[in-house]
Amino acid sequence: MDRRTTPLPVLVLLLVPLLHPGCGHSLLGGTRITEGVIEYALSFPDYGPEGLMAGMLPERTTLSFDEEHQVADLSAGMGVFRTSIVVNTARRVLDYHMSVMGKKMVSELRSRDLSLFNKGSQALTILYTDATDTVAGLPCRKAVAIFDGIGQPEMDLWYTNAIRLEKPNWYGPYDEVPGVLLRYEMMQYGMRMRLDAISVRPGPVDPAVFVPKSGFDRVPPEVLHKELSDVLGAFQN
Repeated sequence: MDRRTTPLPVLVLLLVPLLHPGCGHSLLGGTRITEGVIEYALSFPDYGPEGLMAGMLPERTTLSFDEEHQVADLSAGMGVFRTSIVVNTARRVLDYHMSVMGKKMVSELRSRDLSLFNKGSQALTILYTDATDTVAGLPCRKAVAIFDGIGQPEMDLWYTNAIRLEKPNWYGPYDEVPGVLLRYEMMQYGMRMRLDAISVRPGPVDPAVFVPKSGFDRVPPEVLHKELSDVLGAFQN
């Protein structure tokens, strides 16, 4: 199997489908969702519910999508820290918006820029299994991410082909997974985060949602990376 260092996703994200052999239309009788909103519950296995950071960590994130776009929104620190990632799969570009303490910035990221967010991450191998389950009402198959480094635990990845997106994971660490991820874990700037889809609401999404937001200062990817490192580092202290 191919081993490579994969790009660290930009917070959230989440997420997500070309079809994998053995995970075909039979699961839903050929019907697949083309637009809608997924809501995920977030948890952080390394942080106890009684810890000092418990009230600051995010509990929910949403992913709005159509066949060519995704938008992932997240709020943490009781609203002090917010992110919104607008993904244009057709153009292979994403606009990462970050708002913290009144400061608003956005950076346009392409595939070549994602390696900047990958410093220190480990090469991994994806193993596909025949295990199945239902997550948020949709049929899923299980894959396992196995990392090269010592001390990095394996991570279970539950994905579905019931949602029709093109190459949905191209900007994340599990880019080869051929379906929308509904239950999985990932490392983000040294923090382990678990995402569990709790609802999938099919239906039209307003195209305006997929337009990059106004009122944000455009900055180079290097500046955004530095700000993210500082903010997320504070959550670990």
